[in-house]
Amino acid sequence: MEIDKNSLVPIYEQVMDYIKKKIEKGEWKKGDKISTEKDLMELFDVSRGTIKKAISLLVEEKVLTQKQGKGTFVIDENISFPLAEGLISFSESMKSQGIDFETELINLEKKKADEKIAEQLKINVGDDYLFIERTRTVHDEVVMFIQNNINIQLAPNIDTADYAHESLFNIVEKYSEHKVAYSETSFAAVPSTKTISELLHIEENSPLLYQEQLVHLEDDSIIELGRVWLKSNKFYVGSILQRL
Repeated sequence: MEIDKNSLVPIYEQVMDYIKKKIEKGEWKKGDKISTEKDLMELFDVSRGTIKKAISLLVEEKVLTQKQGKGTFVIDENISFPLAEGLISFSESMKSQGIDFETELINLEKKKADEKIAEQLKINVGDDYLFIERTRTVHDEVVMFIQNNINIQLAPNIDTADYAHESLFNIVEKYSEHKVAYSETSFAAVPSTKTISELLHIEENSPLLYQEQLVHLEDDSIIELGRVWLKSNKFYVGSILQRL
């Protein structure tokens, strides 16, 4: 693209327009790193000050974001988790927002229930349950760590499912032959532990959003205890409440 230096449109605005069009066409997607200031200077044959002004204004408009020592990126919108739109899993919520993500299965094993797990899943101490650990990545950034504790008494052979590619709720409904009905869910702000910090590639004691939920089937039985740790700068929980 050539800059029209005789145009009444300021040069920095022409640079801004170029960047916006690259994003609109999908050439630069959410989370992508854009060209360096030096490359843009050479492309348009303009000063560094002009490029800096264009980028600075696009940062103010929340089109771009700058990461110290890494460069300038197309802003990656926060991921919404709407509470008032029915019971959906995080994967279902992200898919509905058009967000591409990858799931990595870290651990899957049968464990014996201790008193706490037995009480929460309504099973006997010593009964088998399925313990799963996974992470989710968006634009090459790990954004959440998930632990699932599944009552395998209610879903035989559920340990054979593909937890890296299928929605947990779909798996549960398939193997239990019952619909997921409702959950008891709580949220809290917590500091990251050493283990979770390593998985999320953040500093220890960084602020996280923590979700814990008990998932019930249509017959009221408890199928799963889920725990999720989310980067607080990537997620927000929203709800629309009506005044009575």
